[in-house]
Amino acid sequence: MELALVQPSLRREWSLLRGDEVVATLWIPLFRRRAAAEIAGRRVTFEREGGVRTAYLVRDATTGEQLARFRPEGLHRVLELGDQRAEWKRLGPGKGFGFVGADGEQVLSAKVASGIARTQGEVEVDDSIPERDALVAAVLASFLLIRKAEDTASAAASSTAVATL
Repeated sequence: MELALVQPSLRREWSLLRGDEVVATLWIPLFRRRAAAEIAGRRVTFEREGGVRTAYLVRDATTGEQLARFRPEGLHRVLELGDQRAEWKRLGPGKGFGFVGADGEQVLSAKVASGIARTQGEVEVDDSIPERDALVAAVLASFLLIRKAEDTASAAASSTAVATL
């Protein structure tokens, strides 16, 4: 499944598109480490738990059912999605990040590019993943990469400010 991540306006809202169809929408508040999304008509929340080694729970906003968990495990970060586990890894220069299964096979790849005001990108999920799980993983990967891009931009801005003082 190939998806495009677009930020249609300056609002903190992103859409995942399959062709011209919006399959998920992601909302990320500026000053909170949580998020909300609508995935195929289902409202979900991303809840942060932990301190330095942050984990995220993805829950159905209506029922509270846990759909996925992204957590640290030793030196790695792992996605638990249904009965599947995959490790979050950098895939190589220019290839972005992704989830890699226990067998070493890549099940999702994602990359984003940030401009002055907008962030966009692409996500590809292996067709062996059921669609509901694939969309949850795609939205989670998008969330992680948007936050990473923001953290990188913030760090660069603060180091530039310190350097000019």
